[in-house]
Amino acid sequence: MDLFTEKEYEELKKLEGHTETETFRGPVIDDLVVEIVHRVHRLDPSRMIYIVNLNHDTVENLFNDDLYWRAEPVKFCHGFPTLEQIQTAVQKQLDYLHDVPESKSKVLNIDWDPNVPDFDS
Repeated sequence: MDLFTEKEYEELKKLEGHTETETFRGPVIDDLVVEIVHRVHRLDPSRMIYIVNLNHDTVENLFNDDLYWRAEPVKFCHGFPTLEQIQTAVQKQLDYLHDVPESKSKVLNIDWDPNVPDFDS
């Protein structure tokens, strides 16, 4: 299922230079929609972070589904994510939702600098 395509990525890129909190919402496909929140990093206000999430508002019996809680949002704290990174994050959440065993991602969000705060609650 292609929930996040190059067309959606081009729309998301319009937020890249903005400094206010905004949410990009993709098209709804089979009761699922990708939401990407673009907001200021709480520990380093000079940076923006991107939170990729599957919004399951229209899924019935949502609160009774244990798998929903495993599909946690993915945060990109080190700049604007690539299309491949977003697609990998979405696929990971879909795998959790459909109880697919942990897969080895092609993209790891580990561009880590010990002098840059990574944690953002």
